[in-house]
Amino acid sequence: MSTLENYRQTLRKDMRKLRDSLSPAEAEAYSSLIAVKLGELRPFNDARTIMAYASIGNEVQLSHYLDEQAARGKRILLPRIETSGEMSAVEFKGWQGTTPGAFGIPEPDGLSYSPEDIDAILVPGLVFDANGYRLGYGKGYYDRFLMRLSETTFICGVCYEFQVVDSISPHAGDQSVHWIVTERSELVINWDFF
Repeated sequence: MSTLENYRQTLRKDMRKLRDSLSPAEAEAYSSLIAVKLGELRPFNDARTIMAYASIGNEVQLSHYLDEQAARGKRILLPRIETSGEMSAVEFKGWQGTTPGAFGIPEPDGLSYSPEDIDAILVPGLVFDANGYRLGYGKGYYDRFLMRLSETTFICGVCYEFQVVDSISPHAGDQSVHWIVTERSELVINWDFF
């Protein structure tokens, strides 16, 4: 394994450990602060179709925010990993309409939507950097999916403040987000959506 890969793997391991060390109360409080900030972002308020994710462990919890957006008439999509190994976007119609996927993450049943129909997307990550690049769990699902979005889709990373570092030393295939929201700050990568 190269020095760069060792660095990235160490970042993943360290951030997962830090994130897992949060108490449920801390994770819930931080997630609530993040949801408030998301509620103030125009690209999400203007969006008709929002893709998010089903959180696992101590990931930023977005269920209340998604319920609010759905109540406002937004179409909410969640990821599903297909047998082809690619990620697709499927309409979320409540937790009763999901089944655990390959990684135990709830995935919606139903037909997938074209990535080009997504107006805004919330992207999780173990680590984000100052240029908007992210490290996930190392499978590349999000990087491949983000490449298929329309140029007009707003891409917003969400994480806790301690998960933002100076650089993840991105690979050529890594995709950058436009904005990062934490419980304490917002990191602007691209002002074109405002």
